[in-house]
Amino acid sequence: MRKIIFLALISTVVSCKKVNLDGLAFPSEALHHYEYDAYTDPEITIPDSFKVDAFKRHLIPLQSYSEETGEYYTIYGVYIGDTSTLATDSVILYLHGQSRHNDFYWTRASLLANITQKYKYGVFMIDYRGYGMSEGTSTEKGLYEDADAAIDWLVTKGADQNKTFYYGFSLGAIPAIDRAAYRTDFKPKKIILESPLASVQNLTQSSTVINVNSKFVTNLEFDNAEKIKDVTVPLMWLHGVEDTYVNISNGELIFDNHGGTYKEAHRIEGADHAEVPVMMGYSVYLNALEMYLEMP
Repeated sequence: MRKIIFLALISTVVSCKKVNLDGLAFPSEALHHYEYDAYTDPEITIPDSFKVDAFKRHLIPLQSYSEETGEYYTIYGVYIGDTSTLATDSVILYLHGQSRHNDFYWTRASLLANITQKYKYGVFMIDYRGYGMSEGTSTEKGLYEDADAAIDWLVTKGADQNKTFYYGFSLGAIPAIDRAAYRTDFKPKKIILESPLASVQNLTQSSTVINVNSKFVTNLEFDNAEKIKDVTVPLMWLHGVEDTYVNISNGELIFDNHGGTYKEAHRIEGADHAEVPVMMGYSVYLNALEMYLEMP
């Protein structure tokens, strides 16, 4: 995203025209089907011992309603675990990052299915509109509506909000924070944020060599730093110290503004944007998540 904004700003100077980045904020990739472990270019590679058995993954179609268009879009999620016991299981709603689709982040979701012991936690990951097999085109409001579609599905399955956790990575932190703050009928037990963006304004100031007001290039806001003030459930924050994509100052601001009484920070030395689990080491990463999730 930093490079996109920088190039757009350069283009603005040259052409003297306003550049709108709204459509560039969601570099999605359409798929006709998911390959899961057979996908050849995952964001991170995991050992075979962490991979998920095929019978434990379930493709879930969802209906996401757009207030703007009045239409329903079919979006797709994948649930790792046993859907028949979802009402009594602990569940992590994993909201993935900015790039590509569920296949790209499949190994990340698979890791989460290994917290404490394999399949102790169900993991539900969705593709936003326009990502993977999902219909439509992503927008800022659409992210919240897509997250609502996932939460609605969990509710219909009898999920217990006191055993449900939101995990937002990068772009996914945006709907995770918003829904934890403002959806009142279903509150997660805790929230996990990895490499979160504070706001588009903060990004343009901290992650480019040109300090400009974000309104010059985009209508997006993604004001996580303000919204997190309304999140009162416990927070776990992880961020790479060497993040060149979303500077760690973004996460620091979110952490400082958290409105709850419990929060813990994990600043990972040597880690770039997508390297937190890798640089921590998978066992250390999973153990840290276990200690946080199991804490009363």
